[in-house]
Amino acid sequence: MTSKCIPLERLNREVNLINPFINRISDLYTLRGLETVSRPHRLNFSALIYITEGQGVHYVEHQQHRLRTGSMLILGKNQIHAFAKQRAVDGYVLSFDCSFLSSGNTDPYFDLLLTAMGHINCVHHVDDDIGLLFNAMVNEFASTSEFKDEIIRNLIRSIILKAVVPSYQQQLQSTQRIGHNDYYRLKKYIDEHFQQRPTAGEIALALGKSIKQLDKLAKDHACLSVKELVDERVLVEAKRLLAFSQYSISDVANRLGFNEATNMTKFFKRHTDVSPKDFRQLCKMGLHQK
Repeated sequence: MTSKCIPLERLNREVNLINPFINRISDLYTLRGLETVSRPHRLNFSALIYITEGQGVHYVEHQQHRLRTGSMLILGKNQIHAFAKQRAVDGYVLSFDCSFLSSGNTDPYFDLLLTAMGHINCVHHVDDDIGLLFNAMVNEFASTSEFKDEIIRNLIRSIILKAVVPSYQQQLQSTQRIGHNDYYRLKKYIDEHFQQRPTAGEIALALGKSIKQLDKLAKDHACLSVKELVDERVLVEAKRLLAFSQYSISDVANRLGFNEATNMTKFFKRHTDVSPKDFRQLCKMGLHQK
């Protein structure tokens, strides 16, 4: 019997392996099989995929990203992705829990790293030195140095700071670049509670802020209100469940906090101009929508 759920891939935590681990794309195809790697699945960790050779495609949520040598994908926790049906590229897949990146309570860049990774899914061409950092990391994974974890942590941070953060900052251009920590807390709260569809007032109370403060924070960083951020997160999950799970539309509505399926249908059509049923059919036909 096929599970209704979207397959979940968990971070490898075998004994004697440190938190992150790295694989070649070709090895994943060989070890896990074409059907497994090309089936849409949800991550419970973050990952960087760096292409060292070839040209191909990769699917993240409902978007197809065209890849070539020098491209890098950034996958966040809970995102759904799939490798192509035929392997046309090779490179590295680096998997890690974001908590591993922190250098301590006084880390001045941790919030910026997380925020950037939450906004960028693909950098189409990174500088050549990113490849050197990945090569250094591969060597470090094979080392027996007592400083191995710290060296790998700093290599991952360097890759994100050199390739992902600048792309995120380009998106901000005319936006105030302050309040990263508060905005991350806001996004984290929404990500953890969106199924209850909290109001702006409830979120403000939980975070110790006023509604006005939170709305300004959301506007400055995402050009959206707090309510729109919640709706956006609910919509993302609705699309994921409709596209990649076998739950009925009523089940999806219930899981997302709607009293009735008709309420979710109105919500979904208001944001996408199509019904949940039609969206699911479009996904089955391969016409993925943003």
